[in-house]
Amino acid sequence: MLLTRYIKTEKIYTENIKDEEEIISKINDTLSKEAEIEMTSKLDNESLERVSFYYNFASYSILAGAIYLICVILSSFNEKNIKKRTTISSMNYKKHNRILLLGNALFAIFLWLVYVIISFILIGDAMFTIRGLIYIVNSFIFTMCALTIAFLIGNLVNNKNTVNGIVNVVALGSSFLCGAFVPVEWLPDNILKVAHILPTYWYIQNNELMKKIEVINFETLKPVFINMGVVVIFAVGFIVITNITSKYKRKIG
Repeated sequence: MLLTRYIKTEKIYTENIKDEEEIISKINDTLSKEAEIEMTSKLDNESLERVSFYYNFASYSILAGAIYLICVILSSFNEKNIKKRTTISSMNYKKHNRILLLGNALFAIFLWLVYVIISFILIGDAMFTIRGLIYIVNSFIFTMCALTIAFLIGNLVNNKNTVNGIVNVVALGSSFLCGAFVPVEWLPDNILKVAHILPTYWYIQNNELMKKIEVINFETLKPVFINMGVVVIFAVGFIVITNITSKYKRKIG
């Protein structure tokens, strides 16, 4: 390393100085100087990388788990005889969907709590901070969005045998496209543009932002809040689509 530095410095001085003794003196003077390095970032990058990686990967597990189990549960309510009884009852489709959604929300919250508890065990001190709290809140919002995705799919699909295929397409597909498995910085721009139409992308963007923000305040967290809002909009949109499809399916019997 020192020899390489010496040779590089020598090449620079020989371009402008011809006297060998002067060159040697200049080189020795340059190499004797030591630069002072001041660490301006106080972030624990190693811990934050671990937190981001964990919660990025959790997006797949939460989405896959929610879709699989909620679809299996809803398939029981979509059985022909039960569905006919529900249709002829006085309960309208919106109330029926709301009750089922709230019931399945209990499972989704339980699933989310399991992953949060595991994060405290595996990661430790980094989770007992404001950043850790934001990661948790971000994952909760995504879990609620995953619930609405699963609820929509469960209302569209009646066959239990197709659930595994749907999990692979939706959960695995969004995870690969949005950066859950492959770091976002390694993904091509074209793939990331497509990923914008998926809620997982906005969730993972928040995880990536949180490991880079130096100071936590309202201004620095604005992009995080915006991304959370986008995920909430996705969730509301999925609920609206579910109600529309439920109304249509009741009309056609």
